[in-house]
Amino acid sequence: MNTIDLPSKKKQILRFISLVVVSSIMMISCYVYHRNDTYKSIKVVVNKNAAVEYGSANYDINKLIKKVEGEIVSVKQDIDTKQVGEQEVVVEVKKEDIVKDVSFLVNVVDTTAPVVKIKEEKVTITEGDDYDLTTNIESVTDEVDGDIAYSNDVQEESNFYYNFSYGADIDDVGSHEVVVNAEDKNGNVTQTKFTVEVKAKPVYTPSTPVYSNAPASAVGGDVVSIAYSLVGSPYISGSNGPYGFDCSGFVQYVYSRVGKSVSRSSYTQAYDGVGVSYANAQPGDILNWGHGGAVTHSALYVGNGLMIHATNPSQGVVVSSVSGWQNGSIDNLMGVRRVN
Repeated sequence: MNTIDLPSKKKQILRFISLVVVSSIMMISCYVYHRNDTYKSIKVVVNKNAAVEYGSANYDINKLIKKVEGEIVSVKQDIDTKQVGEQEVVVEVKKEDIVKDVSFLVNVVDTTAPVVKIKEEKVTITEGDDYDLTTNIESVTDEVDGDIAYSNDVQEESNFYYNFSYGADIDDVGSHEVVVNAEDKNGNVTQTKFTVEVKAKPVYTPSTPVYSNAPASAVGGDVVSIAYSLVGSPYISGSNGPYGFDCSGFVQYVYSRVGKSVSRSSYTQAYDGVGVSYANAQPGDILNWGHGGAVTHSALYVGNGLMIHATNPSQGVVVSSVSGWQNGSIDNLMGVRRVN
């Protein structure tokens, strides 16, 4: 009769259990090690000098990346392309069934300078003319931030403006180079040039006689009414309305409202229509003012010894006494013109 060695059998069972436990631990360790190794292997290698252009609406993140260990499944933290400088991107990368957040740096750069468009390469004016350089600017724009405004008062730390640089003698007779300097918000600068040709002021020599019996202007009353309606308008150098005027631009604009054409400058307006004496002046006549043999200012006579004219930036369009203006300025009344 056989007998069972119970202690020996028990040892075998314990040995088996130990083997299973050890094997399980090894399997778990291998699994954990593999997952940890996989997690560590997930990475993103960015292209050298990875950069995004300022203001980009939809940039392709894949173009910034040289290599990915795994698959990018989402962007958890994106950049602000309207903010120049180095920024952090966080992407979610998946490899096998493991997901890891990976961060890297991207530089947002602004490499596009402002665009300056001018109207004319060469501007010709007459000595003493009021001329606003901004009237030769068609547009100054930044591709992202839009229109750039003119500023003549620029601090050292200022940006997003345009202004002009030129020789101190720009009002002198001759040819002058004007440089348009435009700077965007991120310090990009564009310079564009044009020329201002200043011609010598001609001496006023009336080419037609002064009439004492010239017929009254058919539009004189309408000219006066329109002129009064514009009192208080601002003086804007180089402007002929409708929201601002220089002296000759004001005269030209008022006459255009009554269907009459007169020339643009004070000097040429001294030859429009026919000449009459101030003693025979009637409402609506053009008064030519100047000194040193040159016509420099235009006004509209409105009757009763009064005239309306665009004077200067501080006063704008005002009503003045003809005699008061004669006594209070260096200008003299050089002629009176009647337009029919």
